[in-house]
Amino acid sequence: MTQVPQPGQTFCHPPFSQWRELAATQYGAIYPFDALRKSWRGEVAYIAARYTASLGLSVPEIGTATPLVMSGHQPNLYHPGVIYKYRLLARMAEQGFSAINLNVDTDVCEGFPVKLPAYNGGYHKVAHYLSPHAVKSFYCDVATDRAALEIFAQNAVCDLEGVPGNIFGSGVDFLRNEFSRELPEKLADATVSLRRRYAKDWPGNVLEAPLSEICKTAQFFDFAFSLLQRGMELAGIFNASLERYRLEHKLRYPANPFPNLAQGPAGVETLFWLVKGDARATLAVAESGNGIRLAGEEAEIKDGAGLMAFFIERGYRLWPKAVTLSVINRLYLSDLFIHGIGGAKYDRITDEVIEGFYGLTPPVFAVASATLAVEGLDDPLAHLMELKQKMRETDFHPEQYLENPPRDLLELKEKLLEQIKIPGADKKMIGKNLSEINEKLKLLLAPFKAALSAQIAEAEKDLHRRQTLADRELPFFLYPPTAIP
Repeated sequence: MTQVPQPGQTFCHPPFSQWRELAATQYGAIYPFDALRKSWRGEVAYIAARYTASLGLSVPEIGTATPLVMSGHQPNLYHPGVIYKYRLLARMAEQGFSAINLNVDTDVCEGFPVKLPAYNGGYHKVAHYLSPHAVKSFYCDVATDRAALEIFAQNAVCDLEGVPGNIFGSGVDFLRNEFSRELPEKLADATVSLRRRYAKDWPGNVLEAPLSEICKTAQFFDFAFSLLQRGMELAGIFNASLERYRLEHKLRYPANPFPNLAQGPAGVETLFWLVKGDARATLAVAESGNGIRLAGEEAEIKDGAGLMAFFIERGYRLWPKAVTLSVINRLYLSDLFIHGIGGAKYDRITDEVIEGFYGLTPPVFAVASATLAVEGLDDPLAHLMELKQKMRETDFHPEQYLENPPRDLLELKEKLLEQIKIPGADKKMIGKNLSEINEKLKLLLAPFKAALSAQIAEAEKDLHRRQTLADRELPFFLYPPTAIP
């Protein structure tokens, strides 16, 4: 069971101390597709080495006799829970394992949003964008706009410096120092460089690899064809797993966690995106002779090489959806994959796809995340609830909070409370009289309630302050690198 860690806590399952043995054990696994697996790993290692070098980073060797550990995420300025995965990946590299961080640059970037805290008479959160005009673009297609980055850094510094107490001074320093330096031409690559600069003092040498480049390899198309050729079978396995998942978690929305793969006249939907220019749609395929035919296309494709040639000729791109990517990462490319909490949440479906489609026991994956705590942010929630409970009690037992309650009203109230217990008593009338007494007592309590209301308002401000400044989705660079466990 995965869980979001509380501020100042980490989540790691299985424990990090077990990762070495787990990776070594799974490295020795033998699969029916071992030739493709070995070939693909070699190609990915080459891509990662070339890409890492292009960022000006040192390139460690990936030996064929060394277990490979991987993690990954969209190349954004994400929250500390994600960079904690990279931190553990670097630790595995420090211990002699090969390590690759996968930059999932095939998703829609939504302008590269970064959520930051701000203060303007009150605490709130504001979203800034590294590339505000690239809202519907893919990560891998967005160019680095120096002017936009300068505006982002200026606005971010302004917001952070406006937060009382200089809480995020480390973030201000990072913005001023790193955003003024030279960055790669593509924004996805720039965010990778920024992360690596942030973590420059962490031990362990990790390779970086963009998913968009991995999806251009011949091995990727061989893998894709093996799934597309059995499209109907895979759709059945996937849909059945989704139905079990929805039933178990009592989910009613049909697209939660993923939509079913539908079958239509043109074929059956698959777990791949067909990308034409800047638009993507679910790829559908149909059986055709000894091969397949893509929906809307006439060409018959008989193998991975034919699939690759088809996409190159038309200028299309073929990218994996979430479950397919998890199959790639866990079954083909790595001996241990590190998921975050979000990815692990749905990998029960990936497990069932691996079991049903390949007839294999799914390899174990690791899950890791962290939530950082901001110093001096006590949680006022318990105190706030106590104050609100006290306010509720003043409506029913105001006499408990009066220093000198009127004796006559108290005696009358006690008498009425005794009378209401007598069988046959006029409870409606007695209740009305009790309410009248309580109203008289509450009038005397007005100054106390006003002071209590002020305390509640202050506690609510403290709670909102904490919710703003301790939001686990704030970007990693707000905290010093030494804060990452």
